Amino acid sequence: MKKLFLSLVAATIAATASFAQNTLVATLSHGEDISMFYGIYALRDAMNAAASGDVINLSGGAFQAVDITKGIIMRGTGIDDASPTYINGNFRINVATDDANRLSMEGIRCNGSISMEGSFNSPYFVKSAFSSFLCTYNSIIKNIVFANCKITNYFTLRGASTVQFINSYVSSFSNTSETTSAADFINCVIYGNYADYIKSSQFVNCIISCNNYCLPSTSMASNCVSIENNIIFDNLVNISNCSFSTYGEMFKSFTGSYSDNQTFELTDAAKTKYLGTDGTEVGMHGGALPYDTTPSYPQITKMNVASKTTADGKLSVEIEVSAAE
Repeated sequence: MKKLFLSLVAATIAATASFAQNTLVATLSHGEDISMFYGIYALRDAMNAAASGDVINLSGGAFQAVDITKGIIMRGTGIDDASPTYINGNFRINVATDDANRLSMEGIRCNGSISMEGSFNSPYFVKSAFSSFLCTYNSIIKNIVFANCKITNYFTLRGASTVQFINSYVSSFSNTSETTSAADFINCVIYGNYADYIKSSQFVNCIISCNNYCLPSTSMASNCVSIENNIIFDNLVNISNCSFSTYGEMFKSFTGSYSDNQTFELTDAAKTKYLGTDGTEVGMHGGALPYDTTPSYPQITKMNVASKTTADGKLSVEIEVSAAE
């Protein structure tokens, strides 16, 4: 572990020198070997060189999108960092069926449309922001997980895929394969859905804003709150402890118009009035994984490197590291 940390520090020092020239950096870790790629296509180059199970760390800045076909771990600087990591453009995710490693992505903003294809299990997206996700009709992607994420445009579930959203914001979710796919929402804010598009879904401790009867009888809801729609739960057979509220009563600032700095915090009154199954507030800041965009892996927040070595060949390096608890 110590050797790996020192290697990462060395890689970061090299990356820092590049930052001074406003260069994008993708750092590929393969075991104890580290390779670095630079420029707008650095992510593409790192992906081409990566093997399944490798880790790609991205600096802040905007990288050109590339298709993901391997079970790699991809990490950015955090979506609310002073210099966030962006992936610009549309791309596909299609990991080989026999790939034994889990695809994961954390701390990244993706501005394009993402298409999930093929047949693989358990991709994990955490503390990231996405525009649009689409699971294709022939996909069989089981146990897709989004935790502490924002999906700001739409998410479409198709084929025989299953997805779970945890403490996330999800805009315009639709499920067009009622008999073969399913979705679970836990402590989420769901916005902008339309009648009979959700299907086969379970909602626990969620805040839901949608049109008309957007929850069909095939859905289940527990300890959820509807915003400014008092008929949302009328079709449900499996329902418990659900209620109705307004934007003004529920949220400190969210009124249905999304912005990147929106955190979906509840008013002080709503925090104690609308409680989930575990006794904490409903929505993204309650439950077991309260919304937090700080990356779970160490981030170097401060580094001072001496301009030259001492007489005995030593280089002074001061590093400050932070990570989510």
